[in-house]
Amino acid sequence: MSGKSLADALYCARRRIAPMLAGAVVLAGAVVLTASGWAFAAPPTAEASADPSACVGRYHAALVAIGQSEYPKIKAARTIAFKGDDNLAGALIFAPLSRPRNSDEMAALRQATAQARARGRATWLASSDKRWIADRIVTELGEYLTQDESPYLCGGVPDYLATVRSYASRVASVPAEPAESLTIQREAARRAIRQAYAAMLPVPVPRFAPTARGDDLIAGLRPSKGAERMAAFLTPAAHSIRKRVYGPEIDPDLPPLAMAEVTPLASDRDRLAALDGLVAAARAGGFTSPPKRDVAATGSVGEKRDAEDARARPVLARLAALKSLVVGKQAAIGDPLVRRALLAAFAEIEALDYLAHRPTGGDPMLAAIEATLSEIEAAHAKACDCAD
Repeated sequence: MSGKSLADALYCARRRIAPMLAGAVVLAGAVVLTASGWAFAAPPTAEASADPSACVGRYHAALVAIGQSEYPKIKAARTIAFKGDDNLAGALIFAPLSRPRNSDEMAALRQATAQARARGRATWLASSDKRWIADRIVTELGEYLTQDESPYLCGGVPDYLATVRSYASRVASVPAEPAESLTIQREAARRAIRQAYAAMLPVPVPRFAPTARGDDLIAGLRPSKGAERMAAFLTPAAHSIRKRVYGPEIDPDLPPLAMAEVTPLASDRDRLAALDGLVAAARAGGFTSPPKRDVAATGSVGEKRDAEDARARPVLARLAALKSLVVGKQAAIGDPLVRRALLAAFAEIEALDYLAHRPTGGDPMLAAIEATLSEIEAAHAKACDCAD
């Protein structure tokens, strides 16, 4: 919505409530405030109590408290929304390796890449109108929370909150990203971790057949379990009604298969533990070698920048420190198969970390605005009860 149409809408709202205004001042096409109180205020009614100033005083004190507790969160989120988070690098540390992915996995990877490139910036920055409306809402709330106490402070608050919320909803008119992308990326990371461990398994050593002991080779074989096993294999399974399946359900000579271990990746601590486990397995398998030079002292500028930019996120900081193991000519892991498997696991864990730190309530600044409006609404309902 353009600034002109926003100003026209608010002008019409002011015309409808003109009898209730007391010295209103129009703020350059934004929400209307007064120097001594909110413009949507109304004079006390006949049913009001004998001392309505008590309600006004309580509500004004509540607004001051909200301005000191909730409003600073809006300003901090606004800085990140417009400028981005300086603690993030603005790009992925490990580029995802090319592998077959389905549509859901591709969508999750695109979201993680967009989160990394945005560095916490809001998606509505692409629209100049939305940027203007968001900026005016933040300014308006700051002036409303710091206004002077007036007899009309308790009036018109529901209309004010509805107006601000209506324009905040226009800023947030961005298609929501599917929540299941986090689950999809978590499974992709687990699969990459399993493949990395499989790549570091020791190669089976070939074993020769034992030497013949005597002339009778049959005597050295392990005795069979009995002829009754042959009947079991030739008897169709009774539980099958669709097709005839020959053989027992479980071979009595084989131990039961163990359940596959699921790697927890829900929290930062889980992801850090997964990275530590991969590095420990690589060192235990003898795949790491001391770097030819001190990477910490002579590392590239890009590696140092990644380590500094990721200091706010523990997983990203650990990934930046592990970059020297698998990237570059000075990589400590020389085995190409193991290095590629670890690269894939690191990349999937990094993408998962970006999705895990994605704001759950949508845009952080808009969520902070809604939290402030909710506090104002609760304070109004609690303090402005003199007419009850």
